Amino acid sequence: MGGGITGDVGGFAASIFKRGMQFINIPTTLLSQVDSSIGGKTGINSKHGKNLIGSFYQPNLVISDISFLKTLPKREIICGYGEILKHALIANKSFYNFINKNNRSIF
Repeated sequence: MGGGITGDVGGFAASIFKRGMQFINIPTTLLSQVDSSIGGKTGINSKHGKNLIGSFYQPNLVISDISFLKTLPKREIICGYGEILKHALIANKSFYNFINKNNRSIF
């Protein structure tokens, strides 16, 4: 339970312990809810670079409880919103138009 770093470290530990064990990811930030908790990439940084230690290991379950988002500072919401916007720009023009038109009410 936590943000992206917590999910990555927990997922990596689950992937290497006894050649893999089941784990549930409970992301508590918007960025981790829309990105890091669902991709299966469990990378951690080293002095040689970002995400160089890790594996690809899917969680058995992801529980995204949006009530956690009420506890976040606006900066954290903006970080997650940026990831949502990036996805919309790449894959879904109508979704991009919706969030662009409604961004004030979304925030």
